[in-house]
Amino acid sequence: MTVRDAEIGMGIVGLGFMGRRYAQFVSQIEGMKLAAVHDVDRALAERTVAEFGGQVFENVGALAAAAAVDGVMVCTPEHLHVEAAIAALRAGKPTMVEKPIAHSLEAARAITDAASTVGVPLLVGHLLRFEQRWTAARQRLDAGSIGDVVSITTRRIGNVLDQEVLKGRTSIPLYYGVHDLDIMSWYAGAPAVSISATRHSGALRAAGYDVDDFYLAVLTFDNGVLGTAELGWHVPAAAASARTSGVVIVGTRGLIRIEQSETGFECWTDSGLDRALDVIFWSDAYGIPAGALGVELRHFADCVRGRCVPAIAPHEAVEALRLSLAMEEAATTGNTIDPRTYESA
Repeated sequence: MTVRDAEIGMGIVGLGFMGRRYAQFVSQIEGMKLAAVHDVDRALAERTVAEFGGQVFENVGALAAAAAVDGVMVCTPEHLHVEAAIAALRAGKPTMVEKPIAHSLEAARAITDAASTVGVPLLVGHLLRFEQRWTAARQRLDAGSIGDVVSITTRRIGNVLDQEVLKGRTSIPLYYGVHDLDIMSWYAGAPAVSISATRHSGALRAAGYDVDDFYLAVLTFDNGVLGTAELGWHVPAAAASARTSGVVIVGTRGLIRIEQSETGFECWTDSGLDRALDVIFWSDAYGIPAGALGVELRHFADCVRGRCVPAIAPHEAVEALRLSLAMEEAATTGNTIDPRTYESA
């Protein structure tokens, strides 16, 4: 029996917010199993294998080289992606990396170069590309349902409580913006040729968080499509929604609107709204993983089996990172930047 048909073993590097969800879903999806995990927190790794199966490895190299591991999923913070991803790729293992692909363009190119050299699949986990509303929008655009795209407006304002987890280790453009800038490019169907941005800073820093408050960006694409992105961390802790986000796509013969904030499901307790519950991105029914994460992980399994190529090409993930970094620099300097020639580290 070949890996194309057999149950495939996954190794997960990093067991934080997303890594734990990966572990749960891998253990539940038919045809997949959790074969190996690695995390700097050994106790967390031990608890994970006790709950979902697999073996704990002391380092990424040993995990990637294990015969039981058919594919590797890298779920560490982005500044640690390059070491883990390259180790997995050089071991000849199909590799999935959480978004953003890396913290710098140099690191991102090192990852994509390793995948190209070895010739194994590399999938970057831009989750919105696997959520039915966002894919339905792309299908309608491809069908010409709203004519030619004129403008794309995205909004993603997260809850201030996110900072209790992130501790200022990343920026708004890298954490949130990379989602929307990837989607904007996907919908525009052309590369961005200019980006200008501004930001507000001070309120969150005064509250003890080493991050900016808000970003606004304007993009122009090579085919004339205009894009605007609104990004922030100012949904109050007591708000009824964990975040407010969505997109409006205006075409010459219509428009498409996605409101991501409303799922139609809320659970309130004496402690308030339970924001940990999700019915869109990583839900499950009767122990069967569903939602966008379920679709994404099944797609990666098919890539491991050789049944398809990654739906998101590595260069697309690099371009999403490039736009995110260019947004930061544009806001910092006040300059309009041409992303096609932007090469900041």
